[in-house]
Amino acid sequence: MLDIAAIKSRFATIKHDHIDFHVIVDPTVDGPVIGFYGEQPIAAAILDHAGRRLVFHGIAPLRRDGGYDVTLLRAGEFVIEPGFVYRLETAPAARAA
Repeated sequence: MLDIAAIKSRFATIKHDHIDFHVIVDPTVDGPVIGFYGEQPIAAAILDHAGRRLVFHGIAPLRRDGGYDVTLLRAGEFVIEPGFVYRLETAPAARAA
């Protein structure tokens, strides 16, 4: 028989700060190179698969074990390998006519 309480307790332990929720895969460069991190160029902005524009915000903080500390990311911030943090660009407010 299916133990619903056990299933719910297992899912309750899943944290939404897992790195998979904060990584953008295969971004498209949308802007000039503004610098280098090691030998990796840093794009001023990128586009994700949905066409959203994100702008460079910094380097991702690391935990002691070497993984990214995604708990320090703010809403709208994402990690792009090799550890760049990009923030969703907000659309300008619509002007009243």
